[in-house]
Amino acid sequence: MRITLPVAGLLLGTLSTFAIAAAPTIEGEVALQSRFHPQEEARPQQSATDNSVSALAEVYWESEDRNHSFTFAPFGRAAIEAEARSHADIRELYWNGVFDDLEIRAGISKVFWGKTEILHLVDVINQDDNLENLDGEDKLGQPMLRISYRVPNGQLIGFVLPYFRERAYLDPSDRLSAPLKVDEDNPVYQSDDEESHIDWALRWQGYVGNLDFGLAHFSGTARDPQFVPNNFTQPTRLLPVYPLLDQTSMDAQLTLGSWLLKLEALYRDTAVLTPTATGPAFVDDSYSAATGGFEYTLYGVFESDADLGLLAEYLWDERGKDADTPFQNDLFVGGRLALNDMAGTAILGGAVVDLDNDSLFLNLEATARLNGSTAVGIQARLFSHIDPADSTFYAIRNDDYIELEITRYF
Repeated sequence: MRITLPVAGLLLGTLSTFAIAAAPTIEGEVALQSRFHPQEEARPQQSATDNSVSALAEVYWESEDRNHSFTFAPFGRAAIEAEARSHADIRELYWNGVFDDLEIRAGISKVFWGKTEILHLVDVINQDDNLENLDGEDKLGQPMLRISYRVPNGQLIGFVLPYFRERAYLDPSDRLSAPLKVDEDNPVYQSDDEESHIDWALRWQGYVGNLDFGLAHFSGTARDPQFVPNNFTQPTRLLPVYPLLDQTSMDAQLTLGSWLLKLEALYRDTAVLTPTATGPAFVDDSYSAATGGFEYTLYGVFESDADLGLLAEYLWDERGKDADTPFQNDLFVGGRLALNDMAGTAILGGAVVDLDNDSLFLNLEATARLNGSTAVGIQARLFSHIDPADSTFYAIRNDDYIELEITRYF
């Protein structure tokens, strides 16, 4: 089992001087997940199935005056076929204190920035848990000191991030993996401090009328690695490369009746590891990227209790075909159906088409409660007409899958 728990740079407040409520609250969930890949495998050792079980718990204490709290949320997954997916992580382990308009959080926590549906472009604090899913929705816990100050119509928030979490990867024998093994034991850092480089971020988030916004700057180690082969003539492994990054970003959502207008945009000043006459070296690289669109909700469709949201977003990256992301000139169109029934049935579906080469990514997600403590989720992802230029999707072009997950809450 792969263990991904940080042990350095952890900042924890002590609770010994606080009056703790009589007992903590404990909640959790256990999920059985089964994936089926209908297409023939790209590599002989790959399996058509991927079965696993996961567990997530949350323990929460609060002081009698509610000004101090402590949260602990461990997570783990045990997989049968794709053994690399077996891992554990501390999603959250932090003390939170409130002092009038000032709030301080110290420990391991998760932070989300962003507004758009298909790509969380500006979300940069936490590392992706790549073993869970490829959509960037699941995150590793990040050691941090977070200080926020309440201002009119919003908050000013500062982050000190003393420890970097490296991304973990599946083995080539697993579905949804790269054809070469990613050598996680030999990452390449631009900073001499490597994972101990102290990152920081500032964010102003708030609202003006119907506009919700966030303006932020991050400075530190890039969460998304680049890759270089261990040998340029006969590569056998890929080395993850983590350059330094300065990112200035904004995200906004404007509510106009049934319309939600959404935007995320950023400017990045970073570096690329490039071969030179004297050997590989980091070369400065800067670019802009944005994603934006709308969601329009039709309430009570077909004279029922159901609501249907129509979604469309455009994804753009200034680097074009040189971008290390498949979303550089793409269009997403989809819909979100909420039945508003006792089961809380919700369905989200859509397609992302590359406007340069017609590569197509299809996604369908559906969730419903079977009873008060059990829920079922279905997900289907399909890759169609993938162009070799879309290197991220081309490596997994045969890895369409249908996933069934049953979750028990307690």
